[in-house]
Amino acid sequence: MMSWLPLLVIVLAVLLGSLRFALAPRPSAPRLAGLLVLQLLAAVLLYFTLQPPARPGHAGTLLVASAGADAAALASVPAAAVVRLPEAPALRGATPVPDLATALRQHPGTRDVVIVGQGLPARDRDAALPAVRFLPNAAPRGLVELQAPPLLAPGASFNVHARVQGLPSARVELLDPAGHRVAIAAPDKAGRVTLGASARDVGDVLFALRVLDERGQVLDQLPVPVRVRAITAPALRLLAGAPGPELKYLQRWATDIGANVQTSMLVGGGLQLGDAPAALDAATLARLDLLVLDERRLAALSAAQRNAISTAVRAGLGVLVRTSGALDGNARRALREWGLQVRGGDQTKPVALQGATNEGQDATALSVERFSIDISSPDVVPLLVAADGSAIGGWRALGLGRVGLLPITDSYALVLAGHAGAHAELWNAVLSSLARPSTNVPPPALPAWAWSGERISLCGLKAPVSVIAEDESRTALLPDPAAGGCVAAWPQHAGWHRIDAAGQQESLLLLDPAKAAAMHAQQMREATLALSGGVARTAPLPIPGPRWPWLLGFVIVATALWWFERRRTVQSASA
Repeated sequence: MMSWLPLLVIVLAVLLGSLRFALAPRPSAPRLAGLLVLQLLAAVLLYFTLQPPARPGHAGTLLVASAGADAAALASVPAAAVVRLPEAPALRGATPVPDLATALRQHPGTRDVVIVGQGLPARDRDAALPAVRFLPNAAPRGLVELQAPPLLAPGASFNVHARVQGLPSARVELLDPAGHRVAIAAPDKAGRVTLGASARDVGDVLFALRVLDERGQVLDQLPVPVRVRAITAPALRLLAGAPGPELKYLQRWATDIGANVQTSMLVGGGLQLGDAPAALDAATLARLDLLVLDERRLAALSAAQRNAISTAVRAGLGVLVRTSGALDGNARRALREWGLQVRGGDQTKPVALQGATNEGQDATALSVERFSIDISSPDVVPLLVAADGSAIGGWRALGLGRVGLLPITDSYALVLAGHAGAHAELWNAVLSSLARPSTNVPPPALPAWAWSGERISLCGLKAPVSVIAEDESRTALLPDPAAGGCVAAWPQHAGWHRIDAAGQQESLLLLDPAKAAAMHAQQMREATLALSGGVARTAPLPIPGPRWPWLLGFVIVATALWWFERRRTVQSASA
């Protein structure tokens, strides 16, 4: 539409000018014909001045030097033009350009593009490219891939996945924010490694991932963002038939995760220790998220109490039966009423827990005693999984809630052996499997990290959206209706940033590419390789011709037309 607008304006001007010539006093026929011809010629020249005719271009190869390119690699590729991006070193014979799009505009006849070096940065990968060939440098050595954990609850366990490239004999260690090693492992043949740890207090902290050589020297390192968010404190009630270390450390774990916990234990003679006794009725059970009983308190429940618990479970309550001893007939009957058919359970044996192995930690360090109980119900889901893949306990749904059985007798031994994190992970897994579903509002879905100085695209956020830097400066982000309401930002400084979406904030760590050189180079390399392929242009693109000959002709014809017009006016005045 816009390309026809100048032509329409010029045609309208010619028609109006011709009409004016035809009005009285009208010149003679030869003079009128000359004026009309000059006017038409001026209109044609003006149009081609605005839109000069295209001429055929010269199809050729555009050689682009990116970061890390060298003169030898450039000399090995015949090309019609050689340019270098801002990240590339100063190379003789390579014309500097601010970006790849500018280079393509300067060379519109480009047939294909050859990239030499580390690859195209994010700035240039969105350009409209012809066929691309990539001649990469040697692959970067170090940490080239990082998968940080998602949002975590206090006390939750997490895994960090990474990949090491070009360092076959290296080891990878994970350090906590205080600089203490929490895990170490050797990468597999593909260079991949997984390290585990557990979250602590609410907030944003940085763990560190380091690659060590055989002598313990640091070869590469990356920050690992760990974001821990507060959740609605779960309400737990712990009932035991007698005091014991298992209950003691279970109560300590519940306190550490911020749970509202009530404890009651029988000591004989109708006496109880712990918090003030509370009835097991519908009102009190409706306020709980998880009820934990041992086998003796389960066997001592009255029929009315079991009915109240069954009703509460169907409304969403979670119930866990932990075994500190053999199950008697009353306990088995209660479990059977809840759909858990159990067999055996008179003998104990050690079992190794599944989990990451830390430095100095062998299989026996993560072993606990369990009763040999078989749960034969077909709809039972394993509660925990042992290191050999066998199930430890199980749970089943009952209405909106869940009922589970955990046959471990001495999980507290993990704490005494110095593995408090493993103890917390065990009970966090039990809590997440059985407790009443949380009513927490999910936070905005954001990646754990991104690069500083590069475009970040964020989708699925509620407007208004803004990004808040560490210095509290705020930048409003405008949603793009054509992109489904997504927003984009270009933060320039590394560090923690907050994304505010309709008053709900979440954190995002921006990594400095210079401090994570291997991973950034690998990402550029892989993204550029993804652009490679395509079909080269077989015909050159048309190139706009020069404007100055048409402009010169227009000025000459317009001057002649003005002279004839002025002469007509002078003759009319003298007459």
